[in-house]
Amino acid sequence: MKKALLVSLVVSGLFLGSQAFACGIQGTAVNSDGSKIDGSGTISTSWNSKKAYPKNGKYELDLGSSVCGETITVYLDGNNGKRVTVKGTTTVNLVRR
Repeated sequence: MKKALLVSLVVSGLFLGSQAFACGIQGTAVNSDGSKIDGSGTISTSWNSKKAYPKNGKYELDLGSSVCGETITVYLDGNNGKRVTVKGTTTVNLVRR
């Protein structure tokens, strides 16, 4: 019983530990008039092919651990790239022009 509990705790710790090192971006996405983008925009990066779709003007995109410390470009609808260095969860607020 103790052995099964110990194995369970170790596996849980490894899973949570790997989550703690993931990096990504989050932020707001609005139109030029200040209205929130809700599902009609696409957030992408120069890092990989993952995408996020703003809901009620907010988005989150987990990019994994290998991007931590790297400088990437973040796009809204493939336009007006914004260069950022990813440190943990980095906030990138975007405006559709």
